[in-house]
Amino acid sequence: MSLELLIDILIATVPLMLIFATLFAFTTWLERKALARIQNRIGPNKVGIPCTRIGLFGLGQPAADGIKMIFKENIVPSGADRLFHLLAPILALIPSMLVLCFLPLDFPWLNENSVKAFLLDGAVIFFFAITGLNTLAVFMAGWASRNKYSLLGGMRAVAQMVSYEIPLVLSAVIVVMMVGSLNAGEIAGVQKGGNWFVFSPWGFAAFVIFFIAALAETNRSPFDLPEAESEIIAGYFTEYSGFKFALFFLAEYIAMFAISGLTVTLFLGGGDGPGLAVLPWLSVIWFLAKIFALIAVMIWLRGTLPRLRVDQLMGFAWKFMLPLSILNIFVAGFAWHAEQLDNKFIMVITWLISLAVLYGAASGLNQLNRGKVRPREYKYAE
Repeated sequence: MSLELLIDILIATVPLMLIFATLFAFTTWLERKALARIQNRIGPNKVGIPCTRIGLFGLGQPAADGIKMIFKENIVPSGADRLFHLLAPILALIPSMLVLCFLPLDFPWLNENSVKAFLLDGAVIFFFAITGLNTLAVFMAGWASRNKYSLLGGMRAVAQMVSYEIPLVLSAVIVVMMVGSLNAGEIAGVQKGGNWFVFSPWGFAAFVIFFIAALAETNRSPFDLPEAESEIIAGYFTEYSGFKFALFFLAEYIAMFAISGLTVTLFLGGGDGPGLAVLPWLSVIWFLAKIFALIAVMIWLRGTLPRLRVDQLMGFAWKFMLPLSILNIFVAGFAWHAEQLDNKFIMVITWLISLAVLYGAASGLNQLNRGKVRPREYKYAE
């Protein structure tokens, strides 16, 4: 690797890490305030400017939490594997931070060489390949802690991630199939001018499936079974404290930014929006605004929906999400041929089938909500 290429990579990555680390701190404050508003509480409002009584709506709370985590005692169980106990939170953070570099963000300070350094022809495949390491990190944390609750949480997380990663990838395959490219920049470029894939019948259905699977991939409510406090305390990071716990916390929120960024790239036009002809750098603002809109929906769902049971979680993935995502691939194929032939009749059929796909997903969620999906009853010998 030449020195010039190394400098270009640093120019592209270091500011990116600082930006998203700052956005992470702001998002934790935003989530706490939003959940407090939903639950009719006050939320953080005391910590503001140091050595003053100015609270600034509690905007200093993330900094206070970070300082507390740094100086907190790092406790490792006596029977734990110290090496893997240390490596697990680091391995959980690296993939989430790495995939941020391959999102099609055109920052003003990037030169042509810096942009080329992160323009991968297989960026979509790289995204799913590198984020798969998070599953290994989660199970490593549960196993290395030598705690039955941690191990149970790690096993839940692995089963959940493996199950929901299939409809997640199949939904992304639809976009790749329609564009004919795995390059994130080309996928976002095709959607310029308001031609976002979410406005198409197959694209809207794929977007809904992708977003639901993304909630499960990032362990967000109502799919936060690996961290179910009422059942397994804190899941796979029960035995983590201090800065190691902060790394897991940071990895979860950075993963939210990463999966939301991929969602924006695939379905919401990337940085496309009004005013780009006058100010091209507004594409970054639009991209980040769309990411925060998706994160706001995640926060809203956390304060609204109850947690699912384990059997409901797995049943919804295999009985509803997987068949619907496969069916939507055929819908996208019909839509592509309809566009090539300019056949209005086939387009109407694709809209009807897409609505049926969405109805199937809504019906599955409704059955879970009403408790119609019951766990299997086992009879034990007396």
